[in-house]
Amino acid sequence: MGDFSRSTFDRVKHYVGIRLQQGVPLVDADWNELEDIRRFEVEAFLKWFVGDGVPAGNDGFRIVAAAGGGVGTIRLVPAPTSTAGSSVSVDVTASTAASALGFTQVNRQAARGLASARLTGDAAQPFALTTGMTLVVSANGAPPQTVTFTASGFADLGAATAAEVVAVINAAANRVVASVGTGNDFFVAGGDGTPEGAGRCLADGRDAVHEGRLAYSAQPLYANAALAAAWGVPVVQEISAPTSGTRSDLVYLDLWDREVTSAEDDALLDPLIGVETCVRVRREWAVRVRPGATQPPVPNDSDYVSGHSYLQLARIGRQSGVAAVRPPALVDLRPRNLQVPPSTLVDDVLGTTGGDTSIAPAYRRGQKRPRASLRDAINALLAGQLPPSPEISVAPADKADLLNKASVVDAGGGLVAVWQSARSGSNQILAARLDPAHPELGFDLAPAVTSGGQNIEPAAVALPGGDLVVAYQNGLLDGPNTDVFMKRGPLATLGAAPQRDVATTANQTADQRVRAVLAGDQVVFFTHQSNTSLKQWYYRRYRHTDDVFLDLAPVALSATGLTQRDLHAASADGKVWVAYADGTKLQILRFNPVPATANPQDPPVIDLQKDFPAAGQLNVFVLALSGNEVLVFYEDDTGLIVVSGNSANNGTWSSTRVPDSDGSDGQPAAVRDADGTVYLIANRSAVGGGTDLLLRRRNPIGGNWLAAQRLVTSTQAQPNLSPHPFLVPDLGLWLLWVNTRGADSDIYAKQIITAI
Repeated sequence: MGDFSRSTFDRVKHYVGIRLQQGVPLVDADWNELEDIRRFEVEAFLKWFVGDGVPAGNDGFRIVAAAGGGVGTIRLVPAPTSTAGSSVSVDVTASTAASALGFTQVNRQAARGLASARLTGDAAQPFALTTGMTLVVSANGAPPQTVTFTASGFADLGAATAAEVVAVINAAANRVVASVGTGNDFFVAGGDGTPEGAGRCLADGRDAVHEGRLAYSAQPLYANAALAAAWGVPVVQEISAPTSGTRSDLVYLDLWDREVTSAEDDALLDPLIGVETCVRVRREWAVRVRPGATQPPVPNDSDYVSGHSYLQLARIGRQSGVAAVRPPALVDLRPRNLQVPPSTLVDDVLGTTGGDTSIAPAYRRGQKRPRASLRDAINALLAGQLPPSPEISVAPADKADLLNKASVVDAGGGLVAVWQSARSGSNQILAARLDPAHPELGFDLAPAVTSGGQNIEPAAVALPGGDLVVAYQNGLLDGPNTDVFMKRGPLATLGAAPQRDVATTANQTADQRVRAVLAGDQVVFFTHQSNTSLKQWYYRRYRHTDDVFLDLAPVALSATGLTQRDLHAASADGKVWVAYADGTKLQILRFNPVPATANPQDPPVIDLQKDFPAAGQLNVFVLALSGNEVLVFYEDDTGLIVVSGNSANNGTWSSTRVPDSDGSDGQPAAVRDADGTVYLIANRSAVGGGTDLLLRRRNPIGGNWLAAQRLVTSTQAQPNLSPHPFLVPDLGLWLLWVNTRGADSDIYAKQIITAI
């Protein structure tokens, strides 16, 4: 600490300056109070009239994912390790391999006091190296050493692994030690490496400056208890994934001022008189993480330090067992564009909720924002359309992902995609879950539901207690030994659940194309039996409350015929609506799976049956509006057809074509919201090839259909297929679909914004 006679500054006195009188002594207290007044006035102005955050045109203190999520990167520390302080650097001008290994002008050096420096490259394996590339490294001010890469030691120099690069560096340079990054790290972005282009951020009127790009683990206070004790501040803790489930962690900026004396900076010694004159006050900052927290420390928190300023920077979504921190897991919370019009404009545009006056600052932190920009939303609404959010890739990988109507919204409000893929060698049933409240976390891929052989054509229902029931067939369509099985359990353990029979008919008959619907305490499975003389739909009831099949074997639903086609079912008010195509007509049935008799194993009575002329494979979709009212959609050569029926009070039935649809429209699927609006999504052949996805809305009052909106556009003749919409409680309309954008097809999701 500096040697001061006294501190006289008191902001309550509202002094704005000091006037030196003639003939009086000049003392340190007056000089220092003048400095305190000026600094307080500047910081107060910045705090109250500018605000916290990053100025316009600056991107300081943005939290960004490291390459590979921090896994498979290259880390350098001095050798030997030091407890007094050290530095390590890469000469990016002289090193031809620097850029390939993630060392750049803004990420070329690191230093730490009372601990060894750490420099982490922002590139992950595989590294594209060529023979003769070099890396010039220095440590602790010693002469640089050059590492030259050749084919020796690499299986493929053009796709070098991190372990191979580390081995070559450690063999060629003895002043640094290289290691492989193992995750639990990210980068703090700053400026362009120069003082003029530094990244900046204000917190409580204090200006933090960051010239370069720094790994979280390369900060001076990271795991450095000695330096933290010397400065009188908390250590920057190592971060880790949760031991189970998921967790949202807060990344925040900690800002404070500390005194620097000649013991740390010998330039403060006057060389002419050999004594220290004035000490300096240095602005320090550290980026910290609070696991599971939603705000920075406040008074009375154990990690709150008086005199420090704090500001939210980002939120990180962590998953158990996953060390990598990847871009979808990061949400930017920095207030930005401080030079734009005031935050009251946000209230003017978005309004407030009740007495909530926090929308403007929350919006500037990246919270309470619409999924789509207001500009896009207004333009869409002016055109009579609904704005969609950016799309999310579900679980991309090699081999085609095929989606049918098996996906569900689970008891926790999560969107669970269920599909088949041959990515493991043979077709298997896969599942992944998205929390629609936090789409930035992406889909969490669950362990495969099935393994071995060929398992395809899934069907699924979500049970009220949290379990999922997934059914599937264990062979190809019309295969003589194909049967239908089911598994039940939580998503995370569904793959390990026992497999149970649903339909296993002998005599060279294929049980296939399973569908499932939940009605009260029963899951009703529909299966198709097929052989050379039989094409017929069956049902079988499973009571999930006590884990019992009520039907000992599948029961015939449809008449025997050789042209049985597509079937879909839905439930409402305990009733099950079923529609299927038999080649010449559309059949619509209704029944209550709970029989009217006292014996729950007695078959239910089909109390309604309608048919409408319709030839071919129809791609049927049933939207149950109530126990008495239903909409059935299908496609034919003229367009999309909707059958509307109401059985109450001798209600009428009608079959009409959806306006502006034509023979190129197909694969209809629909939902209805609480206001009664029906959202119909189908695909249509696109100009130049491929297929688009179109959204149509039916007015709940007049029943008329609004003009079609192109929701997903085909690019490069790539088809968009198998649309499946969902209504997620309190989070609106979501869509899953399949698109082929490369060698195979993958599944995507997006939200359609119905309210802002």
